[in-house]
Amino acid sequence: MMKQVLPAVAAPTVANKDASAISGYGIKELTWELQTAPGGPAVNVTGTIEQAYKHMKTINPGFISDFGFDQPVNVSSLSMPLESRGYTIDHITCDVFEWAFLEEIQTGMFYLNNIPGKPTNGPGPGNCGRVSCSYGAATYWCNDNTVSKTIDTFGYITGAAQTIVNNCPQRIGLWNMGPYAELTKGQIFMTDNWNVIVRYDEC
Repeated sequence: MMKQVLPAVAAPTVANKDASAISGYGIKELTWELQTAPGGPAVNVTGTIEQAYKHMKTINPGFISDFGFDQPVNVSSLSMPLESRGYTIDHITCDVFEWAFLEEIQTGMFYLNNIPGKPTNGPGPGNCGRVSCSYGAATYWCNDNTVSKTIDTFGYITGAAQTIVNNCPQRIGLWNMGPYAELTKGQIFMTDNWNVIVRYDEC
């Protein structure tokens, strides 16, 4: 069902004034082509996946339920084996950026993981698109190639983000959030010159 819903790709467009700067990287917004309803016309929406969903609800109040996006978050679906699909991890850096809430990162990636199509990022190096941001938890997809980069599925971005989560966790005690809060941050680099960043950001 999901593959009939959003048969589109995302591509960078104008500069994103809402995203915080990342040293050495330029930040672009992504444009998503989404169907307004099952079998309905498609429209272009610019921003994060959360902003895109919010806009689509103004066009079709039943958008979320119509396409099954109101299902519980399934974290296990995010663990796509990157290396078994031809992408090799170069290295992971955890000691960068500010901490973000792990649960919010995974929620954003769950929504992103449901989108079919092949994402494309413009020429780099240092060209990033903020694909997801909510409650201070942001995920970026960056291209360090000098030409545009297309990857096979949005699942590779979510798999890369989940790999950061698996390798760069942190627990802190917060009096108003139970015994502890789970946080994460980091950057994962692939050998074919694209990377994913997970960090705190204003949304």
